[in-house]
Amino acid sequence: MTQPPQQSTEAETSSQHPAQLPRYAWVGLAMLILVVSELAALYLPFSFFKIIAIASLVAIFLFAWKQLKLREVYLIGIGVVLAILAFATLDDAAEWTLEALNRAAYLASFILLMALLREGALHSRSVVDLGRFLTLQPPQRRFVAVFSGSHVLAVMINLGALSLLAPIVQRGVRADLPPGAPLDEVAMIRERRQLIATLRGFSWFLVWAPTAVTQAVMPTLMEGIDALKLVGLGLQLALLMLLFSWCEDWLRWRGTGRRIRSQGLLQATPTPQFPKRAARNFGLVCALLFSLSVACAWLSGATIVTGVMAAAPVVTLIWVLIQQKPGQRIKGTGERLDQITFHAMPNYIREMVFVACAGFIGTLGAQLVPIEEIAVAIGLEAAPGWLVLWCISVSVWVAGQIGLSPITMAVFLGSIIAQIPVLPVDMTHAALAIATGTAISTGGAPFSAGALMLSRATGHPPATLTWRWNGHYTFMCMAILIAVYMWLEP
Repeated sequence: MTQPPQQSTEAETSSQHPAQLPRYAWVGLAMLILVVSELAALYLPFSFFKIIAIASLVAIFLFAWKQLKLREVYLIGIGVVLAILAFATLDDAAEWTLEALNRAAYLASFILLMALLREGALHSRSVVDLGRFLTLQPPQRRFVAVFSGSHVLAVMINLGALSLLAPIVQRGVRADLPPGAPLDEVAMIRERRQLIATLRGFSWFLVWAPTAVTQAVMPTLMEGIDALKLVGLGLQLALLMLLFSWCEDWLRWRGTGRRIRSQGLLQATPTPQFPKRAARNFGLVCALLFSLSVACAWLSGATIVTGVMAAAPVVTLIWVLIQQKPGQRIKGTGERLDQITFHAMPNYIREMVFVACAGFIGTLGAQLVPIEEIAVAIGLEAAPGWLVLWCISVSVWVAGQIGLSPITMAVFLGSIIAQIPVLPVDMTHAALAIATGTAISTGGAPFSAGALMLSRATGHPPATLTWRWNGHYTFMCMAILIAVYMWLEP
């Protein structure tokens, strides 16, 4: 039986060294206060909850500074520089700095609440069984299966889809090889195609899913977005890219496959039995998340993303509860929740700081750009709508090549677009273009969170996963987007 991929984390190390436990306990407690206060600020008409959320975020930075690496320190430094520039040049610098901190706390809470779903999935046998089923499909169906599986799992567990599927892919490829043996040509191609399918499937969930951080931030930046229209257009685009990705993979490898088969190197792959029980259980969890999210959004009049944030801890609690042994559910659930709060969640500090800094930098940086003057100078109002959308998407990818994360660019562009007096495109289409840019950058920029996560899980360098294996695909996607945007904004 394949077990969930084990993570070697600092939290596991701390569990072996009791002297380190207080620091993790304080970080976990601060994270708990942060998400509770942020949810209260979203659903209750009391502004002091926002202050508590910001204070909790600052406390987390102070408690966990030893866990931060160069990237996070660099981002915090940029945020400090922008704050200094804002106070030196803006009349309303304090107001915008507070707004940037509010957005940072919101995004930090969102990523932590989505991490709760991942924690529920890591110990779910159903999720692992589904992953094995997807990666063991016959060659003619494997790409679509892995792409679709990565896409659906990403909706529930975000980056956890990459860290879950990648080890399963590699174990499946190496199953018939002696330990440490090098991969032959067939195994190398099989691993490469599945890892690329995993990365592409994950990337395109960003254009529509309410659990994606891009979808969480857009409504807070840009007024006039039609949430249902954005989800509908994003789903259509994701399906289009699934079809295109499948065709591109088939055309790219059909000659190689024909040669390998003629040499008798390709062995027949039996079709695995569909895991009905695992699919049913996972489907029920997805249905619960969806129904609770819609109910929370409808009752409060908030967005579906806000509904997902409120539903995530409830779904995680139920998911953890049903994973426990009968007769020990209450005790086992309490122990597991304690482990999640004070051991597992502190290990998301880097991701949390990364996203929080992206929100702060993007929000405050946009206020330092004279966007109205620039818009007039380049004649933005008279520019073709499709070209504006295409430039938005491509700019996110370009920024990703020089180390700027897609999330930072999404917040930055969303803040800038919100300031433009006359935008020559529909605001929902602009939000879709930003989300599409993050999807392209995730699969085509070595500094994106998705590429870095897949690299850590597989050992393949990020540049190999994005530039070498996926570079041609990235440029073809950009060409397809021209047609898509000309259809949206003729």
